Amino acid sequence: MKKKFPTIMVSILFILGFVFISILMAWPTQLLWNYSLVPAVTFAKPIGFLQALGLNVLTSILFKANLTSVK
Repeated sequence: MKKKFPTIMVSILFILGFVFISILMAWPTQLLWNYSLVPAVTFAKPIGFLQALGLNVLTSILFKANLTSVK
């Protein structure tokens, strides 16, 4: 019988890496929004971490470059 230990460790490391990259993407967005944009616009409200993560996902979907069609 094969040991499942390496598969479990790879899965855990993958999940931890995904969480770490998500934090690295969302935290600067949150800081820029709350400390640069909110004071400039009077009707804007500060956002939370999950909202900043959602903004990153949304902008990556909307503005993703399609490199396969560029020749």
